[in-house]
Amino acid sequence: MKTNQFQIPISLTVSEMDEAVRFISNELATDISVYDESFLKKAIEKRFERTSCATLPAYLDYLSKNRDESKVLLNSLNIRYSEFFRAPLAFAILEHVILPGLIADKRSGASEIRIWSAGCAGGQEAYSVAMILNEIAGDKGAEIPFRIFATDISEESLESARQGVYDSRSVQNVTVKYLTKYFNQHVGLYEIDSKLRERIEFSQYDLLDNRSCCPPASIFGGFDLVICSNLLFYYRPDIQRLILNKIGRSMTLNGYLVSTESERAIVQKAEGFCAISAPVTFFQRLHRRT
Repeated sequence: MKTNQFQIPISLTVSEMDEAVRFISNELATDISVYDESFLKKAIEKRFERTSCATLPAYLDYLSKNRDESKVLLNSLNIRYSEFFRAPLAFAILEHVILPGLIADKRSGASEIRIWSAGCAGGQEAYSVAMILNEIAGDKGAEIPFRIFATDISEESLESARQGVYDSRSVQNVTVKYLTKYFNQHVGLYEIDSKLRERIEFSQYDLLDNRSCCPPASIFGGFDLVICSNLLFYYRPDIQRLILNKIGRSMTLNGYLVSTESERAIVQKAEGFCAISAPVTFFQRLHRRT
């Protein structure tokens, strides 16, 4: 492959994008057409330029002969970014309103609180919720039965989440109290305490799998709270609806969905979800789809 040091930034035409999507989907046995057109175009153009291919046929030929490039391209479509206590206001409402309300509702029936972190990446959001629940339990002086199911399509991300080891930049949003209580520090690295890791079940799950309506690890779904952040806007509108329909069917009546500000409009358009807090993106499941 010849490189071009002075290559002009690539801007693929509509017909070239159609050709690229068809070829890549067939070559990698993965339907990449499910992604948002703009996001997909930027991802392919970026790889096109990084490999310094002069034409689209040249890049597609390079892709077909290079397994490493195939992996890099697919990985670029699987966003793996997450944070501890991302969106502080949302987690404050979780801590002081949503989770205490769920605990009060469950107390009479003695059933567990079931939570799903969908597209969990490195596990930061799932661990954040687990810390909050542990703190609430300590304040109340009683055990709170809960189970957190965290899923991602990337086994690499899941393995990292299971290990629960993070660098100093990753824990910037974690308070000193939580760092001391829930992490073990090892030469600049912070490892989640084993007792907290045991409260979360990490498993591989494809949100686009039409054979199931919830992660098999959860058996029946029944989620009181679903966290799905910075995921929906990477997909086409019809795929967004498919994902939200699946999430909705997996939730309990009046269960809560936490999304992000950039995805507010997407969820508002979906059937059966009602926004319940203007400053942040909390939605409540009002009825079940049939």
